[in-house]
Amino acid sequence: MKVLGFRASRVVGILVLCLLVAGALFAYRQHRRRERNKPPPTQRELVQAAIQARPGDPWPRGEGHVLLAEPGSREWDKGYHEPGGSFSPSAGTFGIAIWVSDAQGKLLATSDSIPLDKIEQRFEAVHSSTPALVTETPYYRARWHCEEVGDYTLALEPLGDAQLSIVVRSVGPAGGPVRHLAWAKDALTVSHRWSVAFGEGAQRVKLGEEGPDWTAAGTGKADATATSQTGWAFARVDVQGKLALTVHDLRPTAPGGLTVTYPPEDHLQLPDARFVDSLYAQEQHLLMSLVGDEARPGEPINYPLPWLRDGAFTAVALTRAGQLSIGRRMARYYANHDFFGGFGSEGDAMGFGLWVIDEVTQRAHDPELDRELWPHVYRKAEFIKTLMEATETIRVRPVQGPIVPNLRDDPWMSKDIDLVADKARDGLIIGRMDGHRPILYINAVNYMGLRRAARIAERMGEPGTAQRWRDRASKLRTAWRRGFDTEERNNDRTSISTLWPSFIGLDVKPEFTKLLDERWKAQRDDKGAYKTVREWTYFDAAEMHQYVMLGQPDKTWTTLDYYFAHQQSSPGLYTWSEGTGEENTFGLWNQVRGWLKPKHVTPHYWTASEMLLLQLDMLAYVEESESAPTYVIGAGVQKSWLDEPMHVSGIGTSRGTVDWSWDNGKLSATIHGEQAPVRAGPAFDDVKVEAQFAP
Repeated sequence: MKVLGFRASRVVGILVLCLLVAGALFAYRQHRRRERNKPPPTQRELVQAAIQARPGDPWPRGEGHVLLAEPGSREWDKGYHEPGGSFSPSAGTFGIAIWVSDAQGKLLATSDSIPLDKIEQRFEAVHSSTPALVTETPYYRARWHCEEVGDYTLALEPLGDAQLSIVVRSVGPAGGPVRHLAWAKDALTVSHRWSVAFGEGAQRVKLGEEGPDWTAAGTGKADATATSQTGWAFARVDVQGKLALTVHDLRPTAPGGLTVTYPPEDHLQLPDARFVDSLYAQEQHLLMSLVGDEARPGEPINYPLPWLRDGAFTAVALTRAGQLSIGRRMARYYANHDFFGGFGSEGDAMGFGLWVIDEVTQRAHDPELDRELWPHVYRKAEFIKTLMEATETIRVRPVQGPIVPNLRDDPWMSKDIDLVADKARDGLIIGRMDGHRPILYINAVNYMGLRRAARIAERMGEPGTAQRWRDRASKLRTAWRRGFDTEERNNDRTSISTLWPSFIGLDVKPEFTKLLDERWKAQRDDKGAYKTVREWTYFDAAEMHQYVMLGQPDKTWTTLDYYFAHQQSSPGLYTWSEGTGEENTFGLWNQVRGWLKPKHVTPHYWTASEMLLLQLDMLAYVEESESAPTYVIGAGVQKSWLDEPMHVSGIGTSRGTVDWSWDNGKLSATIHGEQAPVRAGPAFDDVKVEAQFAP
């Protein structure tokens, strides 16, 4: 028995050992399989690893960026600019940084390291072209300009004794791997695709691969090449005096294809330069963001898709700013597409589509365009009737365009991608928006859509149809009024839609004022500043708009002053953001060597549109009551402005364009549009507007 016990234990030991070996072999094979199937590191991960390995090297700022681009150009053909003057000619290409050295060539600062409070930025108007972006620091003045798709210029001027260098490397605002560089005839060829020409400004040139001591200055200038299998090739070009740099894409490029109207310099003569600069900046940001005739919600690598709601504000804002050619194209897009955007089919789609079409057609005065779009207007307005009378859930498939990945991949969220509205209740549309049911907001937008459709029907010579749609709008407004007396009024979206842009709540101004005041007290300190960082900046802009239409521009200005003082990460360029990270991302920045740890999405173009529309309405707007529309001149003017003469021209409204001037206590206006009563904003007290209507 002892022998048998010994043999049995020996057998067990061998079996255990075999199991351990088999388990280890299985684990090893599983590990090898996972390694083989493991995706390669992203460009973002590669840069983050390099930063950890070389923490003392210069790295991109990544705090904020704006586009420099031809309007209508493709997403990947747009340049990116960061504060300080760092630049990438398109996403996934390379970075251009400005370095500052002492007389011995030792690095003192870079365009990515100069503190934001030492940097001044501004747009500079260029005749019949996109604006230039001017940066001033203690060391240099830089002026970047997009000449056309794939062509950029940099005018660089040193200040004081600054010794400047241009550094081309893989990282930047929107860089990518750089595996080959070649220097010849005072020009650098990057990745066999881009030419960076220095003219006679280059003094010393150094090419190589980033690594130990790579930041040191070069010793001379001679033809040279550099390669890097890992994409870390660089060129440092020391320059002397003023530099005129050109960046040119050697491959064929697709033009933007949009006809842009650039406003005259005397378009606005107002006492507050911030107001004028902001209004100009919003229009230019929106123009440069366009991809063909599609608007993007935010910067287009994060948001590579059109989104109906955000784009509607962009279309109306640009139309009112005088970009009628672009407005025509966008109106056709909205006519032919009923539902699109990253959240699928939503309940405010038809209302916004009709808003865009009416804004464009009333300004175009083009019967042929009216006839072209009329069948789409009819379809959209009648669909609102379907929503108002829904006895079951309304779904629309297929959803047009891409869906936000994290929503598309979520089983609970994706089941409602095609859901427009639930069964109607209490005379109200129970529509879906942003993943929930903001009932008063949904009905305000569709009320606006029906009212705008009725206006189009009148122009089409269809008075019976126009009256039918107005009657439905009035019915919706009555139900909305009942709903306003419930808890539904406390939804955030009620405060962004009651007056602007729908005018559904004109008869609840006292109650609405109380609601806004309650929100004000909850969100602000005793000086009117926000207590928290603003995540949804477009909502704040819309609330500012409500106060203009309530006749309380002082509160609008309290918020506007706050926003002008808190331009977040691109000071001087009047940009604002969305969220606290990469909201609704498609993950495309992972494949770029730049924008490594986004704090938010910036610029955000719904915010830019809301700000542009707000500022235009502060100068002139039409109060769209059901009984009698009224032009309001200077609704957002401050009393302090009245000490100086003012003149504005070409201010777009929902009924026509307005020119007005103020001088020696006289307020006069010329209105190119429908005749209606005219009144002055509250700052003018009892001044009567001397108005004339022109054809």
